[in-house]
This record gives sequence, structure tokens and C-alpha cells, in this order.
Amino acid sequence: MDILFAIRIFQRVATTRSFTGTGELLGIATSSVSRQIDTLEEFLGVKLLNRSTRKLSLTEAGQVYKEQVDGILADLDEMNENIASLGDELRGRLKVSAPRVFGKRLLAPSLTGFLKTHPKLKVELCLTDNYVDLVETDTDLAIRIGSLDDSGLVSRPLGRYRRVLCCHPSYLSGRETPLLPADLARHNCLRYRRSGERVVWTFCHPENGETFEFAPQGDLVANDVEILLSAASDGLGIAMLPHWLVRDAFAQGELIPILANYPIASSLQETGIHFVYAINRRQSRKVHVYMEYVLGKAGPLLI
Repeated sequence: MDILFAIRIFQRVATTRSFTGTGELLGIATSSVSRQIDTLEEFLGVKLLNRSTRKLSLTEAGQVYKEQVDGILADLDEMNENIASLGDELRGRLKVSAPRVFGKRLLAPSLTGFLKTHPKLKVELCLTDNYVDLVETDTDLAIRIGSLDDSGLVSRPLGRYRRVLCCHPSYLSGRETPLLPADLARHNCLRYRRSGERVVWTFCHPENGETFEFAPQGDLVANDVEILLSAASDGLGIAMLPHWLVRDAFAQGELIPILANYPIASSLQETGIHFVYAINRRQSRKVHVYMEYVLGKAGPLLI
């Protein structure tokens, strides 16, 4: 019996509360997961999990065992990585999670260079706009935009999150350029909206800093900023987009800023963009090397 393998499987099952989820995560059959748990319980002489057709739960012994196993495995992983880091090259796997468009635009272009620099390292880049539990998904590092609600994670600032209004120069042909937020009522506003949300653009007054809201109207609503970027670039209307997404288009004259003297206020802007990782990755050399690499490549775009 490979006791360490069985313990790792138990830890994963205890976290996901799913044999199937654990099997998919580790790339093994669900039956093998169940068999490993059975063998571990027989070896220990105690029942670790309560099984039913609907859910799994930890027994009292299972809860105590998991708490101790979490600490031991974290120490073991850190020890192994610290020893491996004494060599010149990074090794193993680095699993990174990031918002979809952010990852495509700011992480993916530099990934080839990073892998060429560290040829013995394997990177798994998972792009999703959904919340990712780092422990449950065995993710080393995530990039999050907005509030950081999980106090059990370590965070490090990556950059600011600014949104700007913009349009293609051709859109303003024959139209008056908006000078005040209220002028947007006469324009086609391309709006981002998640399901069920009310679309409101919040501006800061340039003199006193007070915030006020404007309800934009237009013929396009989408829950994807790349769709809005494409529509704005085609001259359809005025869109509110992340500055990092349109920065190059500004520099090339493909898009122009609108109402630049009226800063846009949002909670995302206040909290910014952060790296987050679990406490047991605190000493991970590969995590810190990758963070420094991204800061060097993408950081200047987020000032």
C-alpha cells in the first residue's frame, strides 16, 4: 500500500466531498479513489468518511485526521520544493487561474517566453470568470480583479483596474463629442451587463470628487468585453472598457477616449488586480518567479 498516495487522495476527497471530482482532478478512476479510501480506513482501523447516495461527510475521526494531514502535506510539499529549488532550474507543475480575457490578453502572449526560460517547468493556465477555490482545485496561483473575500489567502498587488469610455473616431463623424456625462443620452452606449444586473455608469466630478450615476442606453448589451471592444472598434458606439484592454488601440489611434476628465468610479477600481495564493505556497519559488515575470511584462500596462 502506498500510504502517502492514499493520504493525498483522502485529503482531496475530504476537500471536494466527491469521489468523482477527486478522480477527475487526479486523473484516476472513481473506483480507484474509493478503493484507496477503503484501504486507508482499514489500515487506520477507523471510519473517516460517512457515505450516502447523496453526499459525503467527514466522521469525527476524519475531521481530526484531515486537519493533521493538511499541515503535514503542506510541510512536505514545501520541503520538497525547497530542496528542488537548490538546483538551477524550476521543475514540476505550476497551475495558474485568471479571468478569461485578462489571461488571453496579458498572460498568454508572454507564456512562451516564460516556458523557454524554464524548460523543465509545466504550466497549466486555466482561464475562467468564475470564482476558483485554490485549495479545492489544487491551483498554485490566481489573479483576481476586485474584492478579496478569502482571508485564508495571501495576496500581492499586480496593478490598478481602470475603466474608460472610448469609441472609434468614425463614430463621432457628424455627431457632437460628449463634453458632460449627460451628453451621453444622445449617443449609442455599448453596455456590459451580467445577468440580472442594472447597468449604471458612475462618474466622479472632476472638481469636487463627488460621484453621480448615469443610466446608459443603446442597441447592444453583452456580457463579454471583447464583443464590446469589437463593436466600438467598428464604430457602433461608445463603450466602457478596461484601460489595459484598449491601451494599445489608443496609442494606434484606433480608439479615442471620451470624457477623460470625468474619472469612472467602481469598487473594482478601488481594490485593483491582485495575485492570490494559499498560505502553503508562501515559500514556493516557482510561484514567486512567475509573479515577478508577470509584473515585469504586464505590470507596466496596469499603472
